[in-house]
Amino acid sequence: MKTTVMGSYPKIPAGPGPSVRSAIQRFEKGSITPSQVYDTYDEVTNRVLDLALWADLDRTSDGQIRWYDLFDPVVRDLDNVHSAGLIRLFDNNFYIRHPVITGRLQYQGGTVAAWSRKAASRSRVPLKVTFPGLFTFLDLMEDTSYDNKDALLADLIDVMRLSARNLVGTGVVEVQWDEPSLAFSPSSWPIDHVQQAYKTLIDSAEEIEQSIALYWGKSSPWLEALSQLPFSRISCDTVSEPQLLDILSVDNLNVALGLGVIDARNVRMETPEDLARTLDPIFRRQGQERTWIHPNCGLEFLPPDRAEQKVGVLRDVKLLINA
Repeated sequence: MKTTVMGSYPKIPAGPGPSVRSAIQRFEKGSITPSQVYDTYDEVTNRVLDLALWADLDRTSDGQIRWYDLFDPVVRDLDNVHSAGLIRLFDNNFYIRHPVITGRLQYQGGTVAAWSRKAASRSRVPLKVTFPGLFTFLDLMEDTSYDNKDALLADLIDVMRLSARNLVGTGVVEVQWDEPSLAFSPSSWPIDHVQQAYKTLIDSAEEIEQSIALYWGKSSPWLEALSQLPFSRISCDTVSEPQLLDILSVDNLNVALGLGVIDARNVRMETPEDLARTLDPIFRRQGQERTWIHPNCGLEFLPPDRAEQKVGVLRDVKLLINA
């Protein structure tokens, strides 16, 4: 069994230490310099990477500490798209700046690669980067330029493929495509349409692993179609869809499976012993070596102390199962 996190961490500390949120506020008031803000980003990112090492994670993000939201660095790397007004992120009390497309998408690159190279050089745990999935991007963006969704999707596939390819050589080992939109509204997009889009996106990027993460809804409608694609792992949200645990204890997938068994939107703490008992029939069916566990989504929705404690639960479950 392997462990990972999904992407984002809180930007304020669990205890004494630097806070990105406070640093930005102080910077806007003129109290600190740009260099001091930059150093704060580094310090908080390093804390995330240290936590990943302590928890013996098999894969980690850099906490997305420099990211305003899931779309932020992607928008920085593309021409003719910018971040606009705040919209609610699905059913969370959490808001993001939605992307607005003002012309034909072009890839310029640089931001994600630079941030990732810096984190990978510091991390002693293999690093992954989380990108917004194609259909989550389409559902949350505002288009003021394209008048044809097929043309927009084709260009989006192309620029996101370049975004992933530009990470080769940075030290990043995996790109995770986040698709909460597919799980939240499973009937919004035809399955064959989604399958073909991702086949086009990931077929030519063998240099780096690519996974897909479904959360905040039902993953089960997508498992069969997505398991036919060359993803290194399909991550599912078993908190939102607990029936999935029964399904996966019976139906075998031909791909590595990620189980979001840690609730990243609730401060209630899971018990390692209970999780180990719940996971046992899935290990028997899917194979322990092909099964990963993780929070069901990013940890930034939690108070920082709870976020760190939930990473600790991953560590305890791994120790218990691998004992």
